[in-house]
Amino acid sequence: MSWAWLALVDQRPEDADAAASVRDIAGEPAGVLAAWRRHAKPVRHARRVDARIVDPQGAAARVSLVLPPAGARLAFDDVAVQHARRELLAGEPFDAVSSLLTDDSHFEGSILVARGADTGRLADDPFARVFRARLLDVGGECSAASRGPPAR
Repeated sequence: MSWAWLALVDQRPEDADAAASVRDIAGEPAGVLAAWRRHAKPVRHARRVDARIVDPQGAAARVSLVLPPAGARLAFDDVAVQHARRELLAGEPFDAVSSLLTDDSHFEGSILVARGADTGRLADDPFARVFRARLLDVGGECSAASRGPPAR
């Protein structure tokens, strides 16, 4: 599997491989979701994401972005994380799914991508029981969302 970096930033980075404006579900601007396909970490708070969900030509989507609070670290094999994974895999697939990582052993969040009628299912994101989720609408002008099979 190849990895990319993903971060929610204040402004569109010129060096990002994909970036899209983001709004919260109330319609208020919430920054830019940016992705970079490179080895070096582009910004301090970036997380590794499955590179298959990065599509510079992707259509607009709603995402559930789960990030841990500052300073929180949870082992990837923690029972809560594994239970959330099992719940997610047992349900209908989303347009794209990826864990977010900073290393090989810690869970640093997740992203679920949905379009159309499936957006309502994001409210029951199993990873939102591990850490708080933000529901965000990602613009279609250059979004970080896949049209292909879900990455798991």
